[in-house]
Amino acid sequence: MVFTKIIAFSIFQALLSTLVAVILGFASAYYVAKKKSLFADILVSFSAVPLCVPPLLVALGYVLFFGNNGSFNRFLMAVFNLQEAPFSILYSFSGIIIAHGFYNFPIVMKAVADVWQRLPEEEEWAASLLGASRFRLFKTISFAHLRSPLASAASIVFLYCFFSFIIVLLFGPIGLTTLEVEVYRASRLSLDFSKAAFFALIETIIALAIVYFYSSFEKSGLRSQGTSAVLREKTKMGLSSRFFSIVLFGLISIFFLFPLFSIPIKAVFTKAAFKTVFFHKSFLPALGASLQSASISALLATSFAFVYALYIRIKDPLKKNRFFRFFPFIPMAISSVVLGFIITNLLFALRLQANLFILSLCQAFLFWPFAFRQIQFSLDAIPQAIDEVALILSPSLLYRILKIYLPLLKTGLVSALSFSFAMSLGDASLPLLLAIPNIQTLSLFTYRLAGSYRFAEACASGSIILVLSVFVFYIGERQKKNLKREKK
Repeated sequence: MVFTKIIAFSIFQALLSTLVAVILGFASAYYVAKKKSLFADILVSFSAVPLCVPPLLVALGYVLFFGNNGSFNRFLMAVFNLQEAPFSILYSFSGIIIAHGFYNFPIVMKAVADVWQRLPEEEEWAASLLGASRFRLFKTISFAHLRSPLASAASIVFLYCFFSFIIVLLFGPIGLTTLEVEVYRASRLSLDFSKAAFFALIETIIALAIVYFYSSFEKSGLRSQGTSAVLREKTKMGLSSRFFSIVLFGLISIFFLFPLFSIPIKAVFTKAAFKTVFFHKSFLPALGASLQSASISALLATSFAFVYALYIRIKDPLKKNRFFRFFPFIPMAISSVVLGFIITNLLFALRLQANLFILSLCQAFLFWPFAFRQIQFSLDAIPQAIDEVALILSPSLLYRILKIYLPLLKTGLVSALSFSFAMSLGDASLPLLLAIPNIQTLSLFTYRLAGSYRFAEACASGSIILVLSVFVFYIGERQKKNLKREKK
């Protein structure tokens, strides 16, 4: 009965969290794709937050902003002259749903907006001339094109929420837990490995079903989007659009932006927080370990993704083999906690110890589907005729890779490297599970500072992770733009 309750809660919280993210993401995508406004530009700038900002920092930001002594409650107490904190969402079911929903909505927003702003306007014009209402236009034309990217993004968000570890571990109310947290507790705390294996198996089976669903929409989306290379012209906001944008931006600010900004603000305005962290004996080794493992895992993930993307391009140019398309997404069905549990037991059986390279291998395995997607998008943009011309020029595959594919795929490779690096840098789950002797990453260092209630130092360390992640992502995006200009 307890097992059933844990499974049901894991699925239920992931579904509700996904619903919140879809509602917020779809509404935001409307403004990003169709409206001229500063609000839309701000939203676009946060589209990569779920990939480059680790969940640990989101949890830390929520504690700082919404805690009983947090900024939001202190503001309300001062304004309304209250003695106790009036707003409490931490350590509750609603806190988990809100944190997950607002943290992941940019995934939905970006996926939907990228398609929406490229939908050809001719179909809508023709339908309007025939007397179709605005709602009917949206339902039969726009939404028909947006269903695939929406379902695809919702699948990713569901997996993120289903596999959520740090947020549930910190915010989970008494009596409610998820499969992911139970795998950790059973394997690391109670040492009940049979129980951990059972939960890991159930979690992976459910996730595989979602990944299969996701891969189906990815494939159908490629065929049915019917997008144009030209972006649609955006219109100015009317009175009603402006009102709803203010409401939406207010919610996003309170539950998304302010908690994130609370981290660097807390670190900067706490005396000697950065100094204490910089002179901590574990800081520099942790920073070095993070940069080293993130670099190795990014190179491994990108290299494997490039090789596999090229392999299926050559072996299955017409994209008829379903397994080839499904295979890259299988790692998405295995969580970091489950992978850590498997690797830990494997190392124990082989009488080996975890090290930084094993951590990098595990992270590369988890993150290479994201690297593959970036490379695949660039590869799909190359006409098949290029392959035929390349084969005529030289039968040597190495020559074609060096002279044709690598130069054409620079944009995708840069994106893959930056995404993989940022995701690896922010990962605290695998280092926690593998428990590498005498080595900790910067994320694990931050987690332990927060766990010992040294929030100012945790914010300083977290700010460094945030700056590094955003910087790497920014460099990647800037390099992509430079490469696109060179092509033009």
